[in-house]
Amino acid sequence: MSKRRSDTSVSRLTVPPEAPFRPIELVQFDLATNSLDGDTGRLDGRRAWVEVTTRGRVVGRVEVAHGATLLTPSDLAALGSTFGDDGPALFETIPDEQLATATVVVSTICANPAQLVRTVESLLELDYPDFDVVVVDNRRGASLEPLPRLPEDSRVRVLREPRPGISSGRNKGIAASTGEIVAFTDDDASVDRMWLRAIGARFAADPTIDALGGLVLPSELETEPQLWFEEYYGGFSDTFEPWVVSLASDDDDVLFPYAPRRFGAGCNMAFRRSALEAMSGFDVALGVGTPARGGEDLAMFIGLVTSGATLAFEPAAIVRHTHRRTTRAFLRQVLLYGVGLTAMYTSLIVNDRRHALAILRRVPGGLRLLIRPRGERSMSHTPSYPRRALLYQVLGMAYGPIAYARSRRWSRRTA
Repeated sequence: MSKRRSDTSVSRLTVPPEAPFRPIELVQFDLATNSLDGDTGRLDGRRAWVEVTTRGRVVGRVEVAHGATLLTPSDLAALGSTFGDDGPALFETIPDEQLATATVVVSTICANPAQLVRTVESLLELDYPDFDVVVVDNRRGASLEPLPRLPEDSRVRVLREPRPGISSGRNKGIAASTGEIVAFTDDDASVDRMWLRAIGARFAADPTIDALGGLVLPSELETEPQLWFEEYYGGFSDTFEPWVVSLASDDDDVLFPYAPRRFGAGCNMAFRRSALEAMSGFDVALGVGTPARGGEDLAMFIGLVTSGATLAFEPAAIVRHTHRRTTRAFLRQVLLYGVGLTAMYTSLIVNDRRHALAILRRVPGGLRLLIRPRGERSMSHTPSYPRRALLYQVLGMAYGPIAYARSRRWSRRTA
């Protein structure tokens, strides 16, 4: 299996730190057609993120700040020479009859009813021959208002899971799934029309793959905290390159297989149903909606790969995520991500003590990643996210083991 290459497909631009924030336009440039898609006529000196695509796959991003003209002909020519056109996307070569049946699971507490509707609408626009959608109502309480009116379609089922926590909701969806592939997204995301086809084609092309993650891009950068998420975490995905990895791989990631963001995110992941059943589903003591606050997706990926499974990343499987819009929501997200991360590591050690030494050996590399320079986190050399974000993450990580202990007791009570 191929060694993982470092991601060099992001170009940075220095923006004066004193410049007030203005919404950032998201624009696409297609190498195959040499065309721009997006609002390029009203930048007026603002920044734009140009996603460079080829045949349905994003191969890189470039940050630019221009006046009335977004990119000059010489700029476009430079993009073509930098990224190149590497041939047809994989999903274009797989006929429909070779694609496995699929079930898409969305577990929701309906915090934003309009966004939930948009998520389901995007799923029903998927270009895929045989799939269904399971929406799991995971809200707490005995008497609840009905979910918002979802599009009427025979492919959509709504189920109720009263046990709180996204892992319980997802496990309900797995139990009700009919597809050979089970894919997951969240109710604050929208999927690309070719998302499921890219997933199904990757599974069909490589029968050894047990699970995969896809590319997660922002749906908007309308507020500064939404930009901060991309700056602080580098977004959800750390590469635009497809890869396959297992314990037998010659992998250059010093944190493998315990690295956060390495395998993908919970809003864009897919599994063979047999792999999920072999793992007995997600850990119900992890995830949003539990005291542990998160980590269930990474725990599943790590559990699979350390059990001998093969994992993949497919950048043609694209999901758009709506980041938190306010400072308070962003800092809370950083705090809870920290809690979920170390809660997840604690769960691995509690369930299999062999993880303890392996995780301990990776602590120095993890600390270097945690305190890396601000400029290395972001497309911009002058990131604007608040410096206290690191403190929030560290505080969350310190609390994570305690949170998991509480979550284990809580999960037994809620069962």
